Amino acid sequence: MIAIIAILAAILFPVFSQAREKARQAQCTSNCRNMGMAAMQYVNDYDERLMQSECWSCGNQLGDRHDPNRRWQVRIQPYMRNIQVFDCPSGSTDSGLDFSPPKWRPGSDPEIWGRPTYAWGWTFPTAWRGLRIGYGYSMRVAGWTDGGGSNNSGNPNKVSRGRSVAQIQRPAETLIIADSAHTHACCNRIVSANACTSQSYCAQDWAVGPWDDEKRARYTRHLEGSLLIFCDGHVKWYRWNALYRPDNSVVGALHGWGQF
Repeated sequence: MIAIIAILAAILFPVFSQAREKARQAQCTSNCRNMGMAAMQYVNDYDERLMQSECWSCGNQLGDRHDPNRRWQVRIQPYMRNIQVFDCPSGSTDSGLDFSPPKWRPGSDPEIWGRPTYAWGWTFPTAWRGLRIGYGYSMRVAGWTDGGGSNNSGNPNKVSRGRSVAQIQRPAETLIIADSAHTHACCNRIVSANACTSQSYCAQDWAVGPWDDEKRARYTRHLEGSLLIFCDGHVKWYRWNALYRPDNSVVGALHGWGQF
């Protein structure tokens, strides 16, 4: 009898686990749809330009980093009125993405912003303390190249102006926001959304190591796949091997390579 129960448990537990993940994926899909609609509303209100964003590795950003209102999440939050939307229920990122306690406070001005909270070297509103953000914004769509550079190089604060939607030739094929372990939804951060890997390259020897069954299960997010939000507002799930290519060709096209 015990052997039969053990056999049934071995068969059913993976099924139950997948069912629970399907429920979390449904919640994440709802989050993504809300973010997609909020981004489209933002575009309508801001002269058909997408949200501004900041390049993490593009030089001195002290002035910009200390304004909590400049984050892309904060810009679209008023259209949703709920910061929990940014917390993916299946997200499993490292402690560096936890907002409590603050990680970095060089020269901040609490008299202006109050007691800010920090993540990735930028300030966020105080009320966001403790929130975990499980989604990233496409730097190229925002106006940056993937991994650095700017379409607005004369700006001393290193912040993109926000790309015009008229520049996006294939909005239904170009991602804007996606499951990601970092606020920048760069290449392999989408493929392995639960591992905060280096931003630019989808190499076989990336930071999480060579692909194997254990790492696919650990570092991918939704049943070995990710949810992507596109520039027309629709949401779609992709399995990891539909996104990953050693030459970055698939994710590169999704980021707008060849369009801008």
